[in-house]
Amino acid sequence: MKIKPLTAYVVALLITCPILSAQESIPARWKPLDNLATKAVASPNIPGGSVCVVENGKVLFNQAYGGTDANNTRRWEKNSPVYIASMTKPTTSTLVAVLVGEGKLAFSDPISKYMPEYGRLKMRKSGTEVRSPTIAECLSHTAGFPGGTMGRLPDDSPIRNSGQAVVATILAKQGLVAKPGTKYAYTFRGYAAVARVVEIVTGKRFPEVLDEKLLKPLGMSDTTFEPKLELMKRHPRYAKHIADRDDEEISAYLEKRKRESKGFVNTAGALISTPDDLVKFYRLHSLRGKLAGNQLIPVKVLAKLYEKQPGSTGYGLGFKLYGDAVVGHGGASGTIGVVDLKNDRVVVILTQAGSTAARPFTRRGRKLALEILAKQMDSLP
Repeated sequence: MKIKPLTAYVVALLITCPILSAQESIPARWKPLDNLATKAVASPNIPGGSVCVVENGKVLFNQAYGGTDANNTRRWEKNSPVYIASMTKPTTSTLVAVLVGEGKLAFSDPISKYMPEYGRLKMRKSGTEVRSPTIAECLSHTAGFPGGTMGRLPDDSPIRNSGQAVVATILAKQGLVAKPGTKYAYTFRGYAAVARVVEIVTGKRFPEVLDEKLLKPLGMSDTTFEPKLELMKRHPRYAKHIADRDDEEISAYLEKRKRESKGFVNTAGALISTPDDLVKFYRLHSLRGKLAGNQLIPVKVLAKLYEKQPGSTGYGLGFKLYGDAVVGHGGASGTIGVVDLKNDRVVVILTQAGSTAARPFTRRGRKLALEILAKQMDSLP
């Protein structure tokens, strides 16, 4: 049966404009956020993305926009998995909070308590001895390590090509550029040291501990450092590249990548996750560590994550502090997630456009969503 020209046009329009039908049911008060997102993905710099807003467990706004690339090869879905980059940091620090609650370690513990090489640290320039940073200092970027992300390392860096234990030792041998607790320098290095501590106290690889202690209890089934076939098929960045390959070939490639990683996991920025999973994660915080009536993390332990740390600039333990009990984190892949701890509100905005291109969307979207929620509160009798 032939498709009539008009019908074919309509089919094409529906494929390339996935937000068309969603717009009709959007409440008036959410139109400004919808308009912001629609305008954002009209730019070739942001092919697609998703916005999810939840209050008291109720989804108030949940929309997907655009496609996986500038050609709209595939539509962006509401729950598309993405690399969340530095949004990984709050997840890592929350896992540490779980272990603190279990009595396995303390935020104030020096790294040298678990790795003796950190008891022999030296300043890079002067060579003078300096004390070990604490777990809290590592999580707040005040450990004294030089700033910089994994992406800035050369391809032949030993940090890129070694396992978790070896990387932690390399960082200790390289020394510090500032005394612990005195200067903020945004870096993955402290998180690499803490990740090794987690492995030492549990006797397991960091991804296994994260899965067992946090992801599985929360039901975050689409969050992982090591994605498998089905997750990669849904990932906007990779879907089009693997569309013409069979499942066996893709699975073999993923296993090869896992073997070649030599065990190092960037616990500061390498997680893949989805809006649904991230809402579950942030609500653990707005619910003060409770999960299904059980206290997964003690309230006092969790509260430590949101305290501004000495030497930092508006940063807690893995969380950026936005003010007025709003905490969260952005990511270099063009992502952001925040939680209003007082009012149980969560905003998650995900793209894969990169932080520079996505910033007008992610930052403004976060502020706009919280403003809309605040206006609703103000209008109540």
